[in-house]
This record gives sequence, C-alpha cells and structure tokens, in this order.
Amino acid sequence: MFIPPNPAGESMKVRVPYVVFETKTGKYGIDAYFFMRLEKAERRATLIKRADELTAVESPPPGLILTKEALEGHLLSLFLTLYELSGERFRRRAWHMRRWSLWRLIGIPTGHQRHIDIDERLAKENREAMLALAILRKVLGIKGPEEIERAFVRPIGYAFLELEVNGSEVSDPVYRELFRIDPHAGMALPWLKMKEKGQ
Repeated sequence: MFIPPNPAGESMKVRVPYVVFETKTGKYGIDAYFFMRLEKAERRATLIKRADELTAVESPPPGLILTKEALEGHLLSLFLTLYELSGERFRRRAWHMRRWSLWRLIGIPTGHQRHIDIDERLAKENREAMLALAILRKVLGIKGPEEIERAFVRPIGYAFLELEVNGSEVSDPVYRELFRIDPHAGMALPWLKMKEKGQ
C-alpha cells in the first residue's frame, strides 16, 4: 500500500537521527527513529548505513527513539529474529510447493493462478528476510546464533541523515522504497518534521 510521505506535495527537509556504532567489521550508523516504527522486522536491517555516509553530531539529535544504551540488545535481537524468519519463510514456501505439486499429481484442481500468486508472495518475503539477514551478518561479522556471544557492538556517538522529501519523491532510495511499501514509515515522517519544528 502506497502512502505518500508528504501528500501536500510541499518540499521539506528532515534530519533522521542515527546512533553510530562500531563492530569488528567497521563503523556504522542505524536509524534511531524509523527503526522502531517499521511494520516488519526484516525491513529494519536496511536502515543501517556506513558511518561515513552520515553527519556526526555531538549530542543526541531531535526525534531520537533508539538510544545508545539499547542499541546492542536491539541489534542482536534483530539478528536472531531474522535468522528464524529466513528459515521459517523458506519452510513455508517449500511446504506450499510440495502440497500444490501433490494436488496436481493426483488431479485435484486448486486454482493454478492462485498458487502462483501465493508462491510469488512467499518468495518475495523469503528474499526480504534473507537480504536483511545478509546485511546483519556482514555488519556483526557472525553467521549464526551459535556465534552471537562473539559479536562486538560498541556505540560511539550520534549522527543524522538529511532527507529531502518532495511529494512522494525522497532523496535517499532506501527511504523512498520504505515509504512506498511500509505505511508505518510513511505515517511517521510528518511527526518527525513536527518534532524538528518544535525543537
């Protein structure tokens, strides 16, 4: 469902707050505003950027919801959730294909196009979960839950990413796609603008 982040069409700039952190693979920043508001967990990993893409600030920026103190717990919890989700989505798709194949084999009509649509939806969900898991594996430098104790996450500061929004056009492609597919993100954008104005 598409919800224009700025339906009035007026151009606006917002600064999205980020928590900057270090792992054994490098320095990154994670969105500290939309991260907590997204509808699906697998979309949260896309809000991690390399630290050099962000503008560092001395004090916590306006609109901050995710804090430095809570960062490690959220990242590790997200990793475990994505690990489970990616396996679950794969199993659901395989189960659906096996059941459909069996019905076809014994000649029970079940609606060819309906099954194709279901398979496409499950395949998309599986890809989304696998991509998110790959991002976190790269950032945290671990492959599975058995390595989670070896993960190193050290918060080092705050930063922001400036977005320019003009109607449904957004300057950053990741946020453009999120506002297009995730209604929670689109609805949260005007609130960030209001909070900034109130500061």
